[in-house]
Amino acid sequence: MKWVIPKTYTNPIYPLKKVSDMNSNTPTKHQVAIIGAGPVGLTTALDLANRGISSVVFSKENSVSIGSRALCFSKKCLEIVHRINPDAVSRMINKGITWNLGKVFYKNEEVYKFNLLPEEGHKIPAFINLQQYYFEEYLADEAHKNPLIDLRWQSKAHFIAQDDDKVTLKIETETGNYTIESEYLLACDGVHSPTRNAMNLPFKGELFEENFLIADITMENDFPTERWFWFDPPFNKGYSALLHKEPDGVWRIDLQLGRDGIDKTKELDQERIKERLRKMLGDDCKFELEWTSIYNFRCMRMDNLIHDRVIFAGDSAHQVSPFGARGANGGVQDSDNLSWKLAYVIKGLAPKSLLDTYQEERSPAADENIYHSSNATDFISPKSKISTIFRNQTLDLAKDHVFAQKLVNSGRLSNAFKYLDSSLTSTDNPSDDWQASLQPGYSFNDVELKKHDKTTYLIDELGHDFTLIVYGEKPEGITDLTDMFNVKVIVISDAQNHNGLVDNNNYFKNRYDAQKGSWYLLRPDHYIASRGKVLDNKRIKNAILKATNNSEDHSKSNIKDMNPQHLKDDMYKALIESHEGLTEEESHKLNAKLILLLMDKTEDINEWNDLINSAKAIKAHNVLIKS
Repeated sequence: MKWVIPKTYTNPIYPLKKVSDMNSNTPTKHQVAIIGAGPVGLTTALDLANRGISSVVFSKENSVSIGSRALCFSKKCLEIVHRINPDAVSRMINKGITWNLGKVFYKNEEVYKFNLLPEEGHKIPAFINLQQYYFEEYLADEAHKNPLIDLRWQSKAHFIAQDDDKVTLKIETETGNYTIESEYLLACDGVHSPTRNAMNLPFKGELFEENFLIADITMENDFPTERWFWFDPPFNKGYSALLHKEPDGVWRIDLQLGRDGIDKTKELDQERIKERLRKMLGDDCKFELEWTSIYNFRCMRMDNLIHDRVIFAGDSAHQVSPFGARGANGGVQDSDNLSWKLAYVIKGLAPKSLLDTYQEERSPAADENIYHSSNATDFISPKSKISTIFRNQTLDLAKDHVFAQKLVNSGRLSNAFKYLDSSLTSTDNPSDDWQASLQPGYSFNDVELKKHDKTTYLIDELGHDFTLIVYGEKPEGITDLTDMFNVKVIVISDAQNHNGLVDNNNYFKNRYDAQKGSWYLLRPDHYIASRGKVLDNKRIKNAILKATNNSEDHSKSNIKDMNPQHLKDDMYKALIESHEGLTEEESHKLNAKLILLLMDKTEDINEWNDLINSAKAIKAHNVLIKS
């Protein structure tokens, strides 16, 4: 595919370095080999290095990615990078475009807007827009400096074989080939994963035929720093469009092109692209093409992420559509879950069975990402006449009804997956009455604190291994929790004159429903493993053993989510599916019966008349627009 090469960014060129493995008569054995130096591979290498585990990372390329590719990085993703390397995430946030406000349009009218800004007291923003090449470059800079990471560019790694003790890889370079061995191989080698193909592992899912044009442009404009999404806009009639800002004065535009009869070579002609953009931006807008591409996508995954000593993460394990920014963000969450478990197994701190919980926890995360990704695609590009009708009427209702706004799906934005059904998560003590929105299995919630009269954040105080957070004065005998694990204990006080961490705004007390003696145990990936209203060293110790698979208790937590999101999506999906295979007359009869059944749910004639009048008002509004 022919691309326009970015003008605002110059890719660094990384040389092929000479390594002793090239001249060794016997293969050198490494602790961990990683294929792929993208966001997932680099994040994993840095995380393992923090835990004292060395790795060798192979990239067949001589640079970071060409073109912006992944663009929106979520709060959870940035919190992970902050835990691993605060310097890298500071560069990302300083360079990136922070945005909170998004707007959704139907035709040429604003339907509604949303704000992603979390409650006050968070160090990391909800989202930043940052081209993938910057994300990778900043991580690569840190990896090059780390003595436990051997980052080898221009080196194509091939899986050869594995046995009970090792994985064997063949490395191809321009100056010669060589063989290495490693205790574990992490395949972070992308959607077309050569490792997955070499092992003849299936990649199952759905191919979406819809084509989308990406055009990164530099332009003179006064657009605000917001995410704008259009359904059926006049400049791309019958399809969708997306606009949001990147660093360096660059703007990302996505234009839906349709399913059939797309000549990609023709559509990538620069003059044709400019003609499309002028319809959107106006003839007076001055712009230059920065990077262009046409894509369609698949929602696919592997059944199993672990194959003995070969473990898959990121796009090599699962692929989603770009709607909702779930690709790179989901892959970095894979790394977050895997790295500490692999380090604990290699160090002998946990049984090898701990790695099985990577499959247990990240497989449903992949399913969730694919579910939301598929739903977004179906809403953006309806596959039938009836689904188009329901989609358009949802957009009409969204102008005045909050429930319909929640049904509008231009991409459910990536957030932290919840490990509620996990053998590593401990359930609450039945006698504890919790009112907090947080639960075991949730990622931690950051709060602003005071430390020696200066502002700090909870995220800056957490440890790399287990962290025990206690609210109130530090009790006696809390440090002797286990004989195996390094547990960092932090005490948060509500006393303003306390010398340590102070909950001066009651953020922690309110978000964590804390009282004196309340405690939260966080895993090394900063997920809540357990909690209690009253300090109990035995419960804490058992929770640590369970969270590392060192316990005899391997039961899953099966915690009911008290704060579920997007519950109506299942109902909407069932509604659309109920019409599949029906004739138009049968669809009308089904809708009539549904309306009559819904009438049975209300006894208030005034409420019923209000609903009818709302529907009629939408019809009148549409007639007025047409006239």
